[in-house]
Amino acid sequence: MKIVQIVAYYPPHLGGMENVVKEMSENLAKRGHQVKVFTSDIGCKNVKLRSIKNLKIHWLLGWEFVHSPVLPSLFFKLIRIPKDSIMHVHIAQAFVPEIVFLVSKLRGIPYIAHIHLDVGPSTKMGFLLPFYKKVFLQKVLSSSSRIIVPTKDYIDLVSKKYAISKNKIYKIPCGVDLKNFQSLPGKSHDPIRLLFVGRLSIQKNVPLLIRSFKKITEKNLRNIELHIVGDGEEKSKIINLIKAEKLEKKVILHGALRGKRLYKIFSNSDIFILTSRYESFGIVLIEAMASGLPIVVSNIPAVRNVVENGKTGLLVKPSPEDFAKAIEKLLNSSQLREKLIKNGLEEVKKYNWDKIVEKFEDVYQNVKED
Repeated sequence: MKIVQIVAYYPPHLGGMENVVKEMSENLAKRGHQVKVFTSDIGCKNVKLRSIKNLKIHWLLGWEFVHSPVLPSLFFKLIRIPKDSIMHVHIAQAFVPEIVFLVSKLRGIPYIAHIHLDVGPSTKMGFLLPFYKKVFLQKVLSSSSRIIVPTKDYIDLVSKKYAISKNKIYKIPCGVDLKNFQSLPGKSHDPIRLLFVGRLSIQKNVPLLIRSFKKITEKNLRNIELHIVGDGEEKSKIINLIKAEKLEKKVILHGALRGKRLYKIFSNSDIFILTSRYESFGIVLIEAMASGLPIVVSNIPAVRNVVENGKTGLLVKPSPEDFAKAIEKLLNSSQLREKLIKNGLEEVKKYNWDKIVEKFEDVYQNVKED
């Protein structure tokens, strides 16, 4: 099949959606499909990934407006794709989905709308977001051939919020390449290493992580560190908070890590923590499971579809006190840690990319047969 992936950002630009599209595209190409990716050059002007067999990446000049990419040439690129293509647009920002909608109307090419995150306001222009979703995004979704979401909670959310029949919405979770992650049974470190991986954004709520860690250091006599992997617009605020809490010697900021360096820090940690305000899935959660880490995560929609409380992780109320208590509970119980690790390693097997890509192929085939 001829599959055209349209996404605002692509690695090495940071983000879960970016990595999902990369892995999906590469795995589809390996299975013999002709895959094209149209994306922006934002965040990767100096370092771009090479195209591989059956996969061509088109980097388009772009700039950002209210955290959304503007790609002037995207319409002219898409209007020339073969008519027997399937467009797969990945939705987490404005502008790009509307261009796909327009091309589909003009050329009669079907498209799949893949919602990675139903974002909330993050700029001063955020008051326009409800209007955009009601007028523009709702039209994009209702006109699509299929809608893909990563979790059951998101089926309910999209159906209710955008008045879409659940029969049109398919749940396909994110995948993980298990061979990249190494579990080290029985490992423990001195000092104990807590790990966060994610974009330093309002969504990830890293200040909550810092304040939780502060409470742990006040109560726990053991030597303990917090390792933060990621970059983003909240970095300076996070650095200032670390200084204000006098945690400079115990909190290590690694910046953005990729590839082997990222896999290594997962394997060399003891507990994974995610304090997000909202998620649609949380790819880092299955990466942590694959690395043999017990998980402490905010008890929020969608995450509850990925982590089962007391079985594959601990779901906690998003407050410093509750996170601190949950982490201390893990620190004080090797039996609980071993249980979560064992169950997580078993659970993550169902997220292997080989199995996930087959689900996408089924959706593409259904669209072709319509």
